[in-house]
Amino acid sequence: MRIACPNCQASYRFDPARASNQAPRIKCPGCGHVFRVDLAAAVDDVVAAVPAFRKKCLIVDDSRFFRELTGDILKGLEVDFLFAGDGEEALRIIREARPNLVLLDLNLPKKNGYELIREVREDEGLSKVRLLAMSGVFRKSEEIGEVYRGGADDFIGKSFKPEQLLERVKKLLED
Repeated sequence: MRIACPNCQASYRFDPARASNQAPRIKCPGCGHVFRVDLAAAVDDVVAAVPAFRKKCLIVDDSRFFRELTGDILKGLEVDFLFAGDGEEALRIIREARPNLVLLDLNLPKKNGYELIREVREDEGLSKVRLLAMSGVFRKSEEIGEVYRGGADDFIGKSFKPEQLLERVKKLLED
């Protein structure tokens, strides 16, 4: 079934068979908010409310503000958003949720963006995941080239205009 965090509105898959009771406590992997899900009441409503064919987009940044800002810019898209605050959490979510697109900062704790790109590209099961690297630090053309050579599908500086990000995300989701 699919559930949504009441705090950040991120949508996730949840296996009710793994729950130990009818109202398990869930910790949102995106924002860390803890909430309860009433399985008896929610199963039919949640499954009906979230179409199974929607694409998924994971936003990875150690700044909660930037994750939320990026999600707000992209909220008009027909996409379910997932969020991660570091590279290790991102890799776990990528392997579990198989998002269509990952927007990732290059400067991440625990596993930086370069390592994350490399690990995703080394995993054949994740070959269809599109990667949009982002950085708030000025990058020389050689560094940007390294991002592309590592396997990123696109790169954008964090000083982007909202329309620029929307255009690139739409293009990556269509391909």
